[in-house]
Amino acid sequence: MRPDEEHSDEQAHGEEAVWDEADDADLDDSLLAQVAQVSVPLRVPFRGEHLGGQDGQRFEILDQLGGGAMGLVFRARDKELQRVVALKFLLPREGLGELPMSSLLRQEARAVAQLDHENIVRIFDVSEWSGASWEPRIPFLVMECLEGECLSALLLQEHPSLPRTLEIMAAVAAGLGHAHEHHIVHRDLKPGNVFITQKGQVKILDFGLAWLTAAVFPAAPNFPAAGTPSYMAPEQWRGEAQDERTDIWAAGVMLYELLAGVPPYIETSLAELRARVLSDAPVPRLSERRPGLPEELEKLVASMLAKTPRERLSSAAELRERLRRIEEGLTPWRDEPRSLAPQRRQVTLVSCWLADLAGLAEHLDAEDFGELEGAFHQSFSEIIQQHEGSITTCMGDEALACFGYPQAREEDPEKAARAGLFLATHLGTAIQQKLPYLPRRKLTVKVGVHTDTVVLDNLPVELRGRTPALQGEAPKIALWLAHEAAPDTVCLSHTTWKLVRGGFRTEPLGPRFFQGLAGMAKLDVHRLLREQRTTSRFERTHAQGPLTPLVGREPELHQLLESWERACMGQGAFVLVRGEAGIGKSRLIQELRERVPQDSVIRLRCQCWVQFRTSAFAPIIELLQHLLRLESEGSPQANLRKVEGRMRAAGLPPEHVFLVASLLSLPVAEAPPHLRLSPELLKEKTLEALATLLQRMTEERPVFAIVEDLHWADPSTLELLGYLLARIEKWRLCVFLTARRGFEPTWPGKEKIQVLTLERLSPALTAELVRQSASGKALSEETIEQLAAKTDGVPLFVEEMTHMVLEKGSTGSTSAEPFSIPLTLGGLLLARLDKLPRRQKALAQLCAVVGRGFSHALLATLSGRNEAALGQDLSGLLQAGLLQSVEEGPESRYQFRHALIQDAAYQSLLRRTRREYHRRIAQVMAAQFPELADSQPEMLAHHYTEAGEVEPAIHFWAKAGLRASVRSANVEAISHLNQALRLLRSLPEASRRPEQELELQVALGLPLMQTRSIRSREVEQTYSRAFELFHQVGDGLTRVQASTWGSFAYSFMRARFQLGQELAELLASLGERQQSREMLSLGHRMMATNFFTWGQMTTALEHVELALKYSDFGLEQHRELAVKQWVNPRVAALAYGSVVQSALGNMEQARRWSSEALVLAEEIGHHHTLALALTYTALACQLRGELECARERAERCIALSTEHRFRLWLGWSVFIKSWVLSEQGSPREGLALLRANLARWRNAGVKVGMPLFLGMLAEYHMKLGEYSQGLAAVTQALGWADALGERSYESELYRIEGELLQALGYGSAAATAFLHGMEVAERQGAHGFRRHVEAALERQLQGGAGELPLFAPP
Repeated sequence: MRPDEEHSDEQAHGEEAVWDEADDADLDDSLLAQVAQVSVPLRVPFRGEHLGGQDGQRFEILDQLGGGAMGLVFRARDKELQRVVALKFLLPREGLGELPMSSLLRQEARAVAQLDHENIVRIFDVSEWSGASWEPRIPFLVMECLEGECLSALLLQEHPSLPRTLEIMAAVAAGLGHAHEHHIVHRDLKPGNVFITQKGQVKILDFGLAWLTAAVFPAAPNFPAAGTPSYMAPEQWRGEAQDERTDIWAAGVMLYELLAGVPPYIETSLAELRARVLSDAPVPRLSERRPGLPEELEKLVASMLAKTPRERLSSAAELRERLRRIEEGLTPWRDEPRSLAPQRRQVTLVSCWLADLAGLAEHLDAEDFGELEGAFHQSFSEIIQQHEGSITTCMGDEALACFGYPQAREEDPEKAARAGLFLATHLGTAIQQKLPYLPRRKLTVKVGVHTDTVVLDNLPVELRGRTPALQGEAPKIALWLAHEAAPDTVCLSHTTWKLVRGGFRTEPLGPRFFQGLAGMAKLDVHRLLREQRTTSRFERTHAQGPLTPLVGREPELHQLLESWERACMGQGAFVLVRGEAGIGKSRLIQELRERVPQDSVIRLRCQCWVQFRTSAFAPIIELLQHLLRLESEGSPQANLRKVEGRMRAAGLPPEHVFLVASLLSLPVAEAPPHLRLSPELLKEKTLEALATLLQRMTEERPVFAIVEDLHWADPSTLELLGYLLARIEKWRLCVFLTARRGFEPTWPGKEKIQVLTLERLSPALTAELVRQSASGKALSEETIEQLAAKTDGVPLFVEEMTHMVLEKGSTGSTSAEPFSIPLTLGGLLLARLDKLPRRQKALAQLCAVVGRGFSHALLATLSGRNEAALGQDLSGLLQAGLLQSVEEGPESRYQFRHALIQDAAYQSLLRRTRREYHRRIAQVMAAQFPELADSQPEMLAHHYTEAGEVEPAIHFWAKAGLRASVRSANVEAISHLNQALRLLRSLPEASRRPEQELELQVALGLPLMQTRSIRSREVEQTYSRAFELFHQVGDGLTRVQASTWGSFAYSFMRARFQLGQELAELLASLGERQQSREMLSLGHRMMATNFFTWGQMTTALEHVELALKYSDFGLEQHRELAVKQWVNPRVAALAYGSVVQSALGNMEQARRWSSEALVLAEEIGHHHTLALALTYTALACQLRGELECARERAERCIALSTEHRFRLWLGWSVFIKSWVLSEQGSPREGLALLRANLARWRNAGVKVGMPLFLGMLAEYHMKLGEYSQGLAAVTQALGWADALGERSYESELYRIEGELLQALGYGSAAATAFLHGMEVAERQGAHGFRRHVEAALERQLQGGAGELPLFAPP
C-alpha cells in the first residue's frame, strides 16, 4: 500500500477540493453541514514510536500509508507475532466522548472479526493509543498489511478493460455477499475502500466503520456522515433505514465509474448532488457515457441504481451471478474447436508508430531503449484492449491492432478511429508514466487507420483476444498511413473515412502515393480530427394495433406503383426496397399491396426467417404450401394429389411436378439409387421447374410478388431469385424485395434491379407521424417535439415511443413526460412485455422460443391451454401489437410483428427456462408433427441444440445436412454437418463414437469439394480427420455407412499417395481379417493406382488382379456398392487395369478390360462410376495412341461430367480431348485448350497428373516447331515427377526430351535422354513405353526426322 492511497478516491476526483470551496449557502441544513464536517486535528504517531500492548511497546510505527476522512493508516511491525501489520486510527469527532467511541469500536471489531473471506481485509485486533495525558485516547484497528494500491489510484493510471472490470466487481460482490450474510453493511463502499494487491486480488477495506460512525449519533441512527457523497444512496441522503441494498447502490456507482470513467453524477456542490440523487429522474443511462456495452450490463447497472430500494437489485449474490453470466457472454469460444479455419474478412487496422526517437538516443543506452519499447508495447496493448480491439504485432517502434476479428461488429471502424485518437493524444503520456526517469521530452506518436479485406491464419484458443497473422497489403498500408501522419495525429485511408465520416470530424489531405506489390498506387488520405456526437439509432418493430397512416412516403409509393404498372404490360422487374430496420420497408410494401386490386392479380408473398437462413428454399417451400393450400396436418398422400392436380392444371410436365413435390417432401416414387440425378443437376432442374410454374402464373394474370427480409435468405433462395432475374424481362411479374441497408445482391445482371433506398423522415414529417400514431389522443406540442427529436425520423421508433407515452397516460401515470421514455427500444419492448398479464407474457415468451412464425395447432399443443383460454391470450397479444395474424393458407398462423420483438421476449427468459422450452418444443414436434422432422429436420435440430440435448441434435443436423447435400444445397449442407460435428465434439470423450464422426466427416467432404478448392484448409482438415478416423475405427469400418472413395480421391488429387496407400492397406488388412470382399477389392484397387503412379507397373497389375478376384459380385450388389462407395469397385479395377496393361504393352488385354469396364458400368447405371470408366479407358486409349477410341470416350465423359458436375473426370477428359485435337492436326487448338484446362486444374488445387500434362504440352510445342518452349515444358514435367514421386510417365518424358534435343541439334544429349528413358522403362517393366523410346532412338541413329505422336503405337 503506497502513501496517500488509503481513502484517496476523494482526491482522485477532486471531491475534497469541491466540498472545501462550497458556498455557505450549500450548507444550509444540518445534514449537509455534518456531511462536510471535518475531524478534529490529531497528533500523528511518528516513525519509530512504540505503542499498544500491555507495555505499550508491541507495535513499532514504520511509516504512514495514507489517510482520509475516517482516519489515518500506518504500517507497523508487530513484535509479539513478528509480522508487518496495518494500524488504522479512527479520527474522533467534535462533541464525542472517549468512552462511547472506544466501546463502539470494540463492539464493531468483534462483529467484523467474524468475517473471514478472501475479498475482505482481515482484522486481527483492536486497541487504543494516547499521547500526553491531556490528549484523547484514540482507538485503532490492527489489520493485515496489503501490498498494492487502491482502486481509486488505479483509476488515475488506467481504464480497466471490460473483462477486468467484471472480475473486480465480481470479487467485490463476493465480499459484500459474505458480509451481508453476517448482517454487516459497509455503508461507505467506494474505489478508495477497494484494494488491489500486487497479485491482483481484490480486498474490501473499512468494513463496518460506517456503521460505527453512524451509531454514535443516537439522535440520527441512520446519519449518513460516514458515507462518501458521490457513492451515497438516496436513503442515506434522506437519513432513512439502510440495509444491504445501500451497498448495492454504492457498488452500482463504482461499476458505472469503472465502465464510463466518471460517476453517474458530476456536480459542483453537495446541494446539487443531493438534489440529483433524490430526484425522481433515473440515473443517466450508461450508454450515454459509453455506448456499445452489452445490453445486459447496462440493465444490471440500471437495476443497481434504482432510486427506490425495493426496485433495486436485491442482493450481492444476485449481483455476482449476473456478472458471471455477462462475463460468460464475452467468451464466445468456450466450447469451440481448438482453432478457426483461415478466413477472408473485412477488418479495420490501427498502426501506431513511435516516431522521432533520435532525440532520445544521446540520453538512453540500449537497455533503456528496450524498456522504452516494452512500455510502448504495453501501453499500446492496454489502450487497444480498452477499446475492444485485439493486438496483432508489436515490434520495435511499431505496433498493429485489429478491429473486426475474431468477432465483427458494425461499429468496428468507429472503435478503431476512437482508439486511434486516444493513442495520438494519450499514448506518450502513458509511456512516460510507466518510465518516469525518461528525459522530459515529448514522445511523438503517429497513427494510421485502414479498412480492408485480409486473410487471417488460424487462431488457437489460448491466443484468444489476439489476432493471427494477416496476409495482404492492408497492414503495410496502415503502417504507411502512420508514417504519413503529422505528429500526434491520425491518418485515415479513404475506405475507413467513408465508414466513420458520420461520427467524426475529418479533413482531406489529398492523394498520396503508396508503393505496393503491384506498383505505385494513388490513395486518398484524410486526417481524423475528433469525434462528433451522433444520435444512437435503434432497430425495433412496427407499432401495435391498426396500422398508422403512411406518412412522408408518397414519392416512394408512386415509384413502386409505376414499376408495377410497367410489369403488368410485360416489363418484368425486380425492385429492392432497402433501408435500416424500422425504416418502414414492410409498411411501404403493405400500402402498395392495398393499392393493387386483389381480383385482377396473383399475389405471392414469402418471408425469409433468420432461423432458416441455412435451410434450402425455406421461404419458397412455405410459399408453395400456402399457395397450394396444403394442410400441415393432412395426409401426405392427399397433399400430393393436390400438388399433382394443380401442377398439371398449370401445364407443368410430369418431371416438374415430381420436382416440386420432392421439394415439398411429399411421398413421390423415387427412381432407384443408381438412376437418381446428381445433386447439382437436381437443383438446376428444380430451379427450372419453379421458374416454369411462375411463368405459367404470369401468363394467366400479372403476378405481384413480395420477398421480405432478403438479408436472412438462404443461399438456395438467393440462387433461385438470381435464376429468375435473368428470365423475367418480358413476364408480367414484379418482385418487390426488402432488405436491410448493406445487403448487396451478387446475381449476374444485378444492374437491372431497381433499388429504392428509404431515408429517415424530416423533423416536420416525424412530428406528423407522432400525431397520427396517437390516433386522435391529445399530446402537447412540447411532447410531440421531444418525441420527434428523440426518435430521429425512424418510423418504428416514433410509433413505439408514442404508444408508450399514451399507455402511461391511460393508466394514470404521472411520469408520462418524454424524458421518462426509454432511450433504447430494447428497454421499451421489455417494458411492453412486462405490462402484459402474466399468462399473455408467458405465452409470448413461449412463442418467441418457437420462432418468428407458428401455427395455432402447434401453439395449442405446446401451451397445454384449452381453446378458449388460448384464444383469449392470443387475442390479447394481437391487440397489444406483439403478434399479427397471417391470413394465407387454411390454417391459422401467427407471427411476431418484427423479429426484434421476438428477440426481446426470448431474452427475457432465463437460460434454463429457454432450454426447457426448446426441449418441450422438440419433443412435441418429433412426436406429434413428424412431417417437420422429415421436411425440416434443421428445425428440430435447432431446438434440440438449444435444449442441450446433444445426441438427438446431432442426429437431426446430420439428417438435415445429408438432405441438403442431395439437393446440391452445398452451403446449407456444410453448415448443418459442421453443426453436428461441433456438437459431437462437445460430448464427453466416453460418449463419442468415432464411427459417427467418420460418417459426418465423409459426408461433409463431398459438399466441401464442390464449393471449395481442394487445397483449402477446411477441405484438408476434414479429410485429414477422416483419415485419422479410418485408422481409429479399424475393424468397425464394415459397419460404417461411409464412402472411402472421397478420401482416397482427395489424397490422389493432392498427390499425397502415401496417405492413400495407408488407407488402402488398412482396407485390405481389414478385408483379410474379416473376410470382407468389399474391403479387399477397394484396398487392392487403391494400391494398384498408387503403385502405377510410383512406376511399379508389375506390382500395380498384381493388385488389379486381386481387386478383380474379390469384386466378382452380382449385379444388384454391384449397384449397392456403387451407391455406397460412389464408385463400383470392379468397374474401377477394370478401367484402371486397362491403363496399367497399356503401359505394360499388353494391348489386347487392355482393350478387353476397357470393354468389360464400360459394359458393366452401363449395366449398373451409376453416373459417377460410368464417368470414371470413361475417363480411365480413354486414358488407356491415349497411352496406346488409339485416336478414335480416346476421342469418343472423352467426349462422352465430358458431356456426362458437365451434366452431373463431376469436376475431376471433367478436367481429365478435357486434357485427353486436347491430345485428340493435336493428333487430328490442330496442335495450336489443342495447346490453347490444354493451357486453359491446366490453369483450372491448378486453381482447384489438383496436383496429380502434372508430369503427364506438361509432357503433352511439350509434345504440342514440338509439333508447332517451338522446340525451346517444349524443352522448358518437359524440364518442368520432370521436376514435377521428382517432387510428387509420380513416375508412371517418366520414360515417356525422357523420350520427348530426346526428340526435342535432337530437333535443336543436340544429338549427344538426345541420345543420353533416350537411353535414360529406356533404362526407366526397363526398370518399371513398362514395355509399351520402352518400345516408344526404342523407336525414337532408332530414328536418331538412322538420321530420320519424322515425328512420332505422343504415346503412338510402335
